[in-house]
Amino acid sequence: MTIDLNVTTILEQISRAKNNIEVEAVIRESVNNMTTMNNGTIVQRCLGKLEMALERIPPIECSSEQWSAYRFALICIRTKAACI
Repeated sequence: MTIDLNVTTILEQISRAKNNIEVEAVIRESVNNMTTMNNGTIVQRCLGKLEMALERIPPIECSSEQWSAYRFALICIRTKAACI
């Protein structure tokens, strides 16, 4: 799976998450899957692209629940990226 496709898939999963626990699970599973299949450099690049994609989402284009999930995902991604 390409990095762009991976980012798109993760964004879709985050948008459907019902709470912060589910958002964190999506991020954790994604990182675990990428780590199993690739090296740390690929994971860092994917998390970087995902972070940029999340930062570009305008709040007017999503529900308040989605916006909250996207913001929480950014926190999770920045925390995970610091550990890799």
